[in-house]
Amino acid sequence: MNTINRSQFLKNCACGLCSCMTAGIMTSTETFATEDTPAEDWRLRFVKRRYAKLIDILSNHMKENELSEVLHDLGTFCSTTDPNLQTYRGDIDGYCEYIKKTVSGDDVAYDRNKGIIVMTSPERTDCFCPLISLKNQTPTIVCNCSLGWQQHTWETVLGKKIQVELKESVLRGGKRCIFHIHVLES
Repeated sequence: MNTINRSQFLKNCACGLCSCMTAGIMTSTETFATEDTPAEDWRLRFVKRRYAKLIDILSNHMKENELSEVLHDLGTFCSTTDPNLQTYRGDIDGYCEYIKKTVSGDDVAYDRNKGIIVMTSPERTDCFCPLISLKNQTPTIVCNCSLGWQQHTWETVLGKKIQVELKESVLRGGKRCIFHIHVLES
């Protein structure tokens, strides 16, 4: 049995023992972070469950169009936190290459004649967002967050208005996520 001392516990536990026990996510000291298990593992599972429940609760208290707008705004906010947007402002080819080579690994194709960008993720078994988990049955309305992210990101990089269309989503039963970004201004 792995054990930790009090200072290790306090260092690794952001929620504190009371909230962890109340949430029912910790049952023994083996659950705490050890050399083999990073502290983030249990925290991320905890956040995913809580976020899924939050979306479920909001779905029951808000009109669907209102929740859609809130999630779209959340995605817009997430996009604003990406420092690379300013780096690639006006450099669509550079940004497309950056996307392919970094975190998401999405394929990005821009047909300038048709004014459409197609962003296709690799096949995956779960949503790219670290807050979402298919196991936690997060409502599919959270895809509106991705629509907000896509809209703000591509409008910033292109300096033009765009319209985003979600063609396929892992959360909605697809094997990948596919977005069509329509450039509205020339």
